Amino acid sequence: MTASTPLSPRKIIHIDMDAFYASVEQRDFPELRGLPLVVGGDPSGRGVVAAASYEVRKFGVRSAMSCYEARKRCPEAIFVRPRFEVYRAVSRDIRQLMHRLTPHVEPLSLDEAYLDVTGLSVHKGSATLMANWLRAQILAHTGLTASAGVSFNKMLAKIASDINKPNGIAVIPPADADAFISTLPIERFHGIGKATAKRLHAMGVRTGADLRRLPAAALVQEFGKRGQFYHDIAHGRDERTVKSQRTHKSVGSETTFRDNLDDDAELKLQRGCPR
Repeated sequence: MTASTPLSPRKIIHIDMDAFYASVEQRDFPELRGLPLVVGGDPSGRGVVAAASYEVRKFGVRSAMSCYEARKRCPEAIFVRPRFEVYRAVSRDIRQLMHRLTPHVEPLSLDEAYLDVTGLSVHKGSATLMANWLRAQILAHTGLTASAGVSFNKMLAKIASDINKPNGIAVIPPADADAFISTLPIERFHGIGKATAKRLHAMGVRTGADLRRLPAAALVQEFGKRGQFYHDIAHGRDERTVKSQRTHKSVGSETTFRDNLDDDAELKLQRGCPR
């Protein structure tokens, strides 16, 4: 069975900025270029890595890692505090460039977005040429590089954008989707986390081809409603549309303190709450 595609496949681009926060810092402060850079908190405290430059990723430093662990892995790393107002401003400039190409833009975060370019006639109607045009525009206007994935659905476009990072592009056309999915480790599928991957490994599933061999009923029995989702992505099916207007279901805020706090009054004071 091959990947399921519509008769007239959609053309979806996923744009992902390369080490966005760290790249902005290296752009604005040339003395940081080429150096192992961590954007985050205090490495001697409870800070978390918000972004890691490619120079420091060679040491195994990744986003969401504790800054303490990042310092252990790379003692030479340079730590800078985030400047979110700057990142948001750059992100808005990038969104404006995207809207020059199509109104169908779905931001996922400050540094990535989906674009639906189905039916556009510009750049010979080629989604690949459109993606490269956009990457060139981003570089020219912001001085930053972006990677792109091009495919006929959101899932494959997002996976493709990781293939040739940084500053690259990958295309998964409908004719190649089945073979690509077959060899893809299940950890690379977006929507399959570590815990699910471990359960799938126990079922003998390690690649897309292994996942495809399992009946949908067996996956639903094991994982509930998510089982149908796993069955669909194994067959290259993803009917989600690019939504230009996303509704925020909730707003969250959190603070990481330098030391553990177990006193309610002190906790309220640290958070600026009234006593």
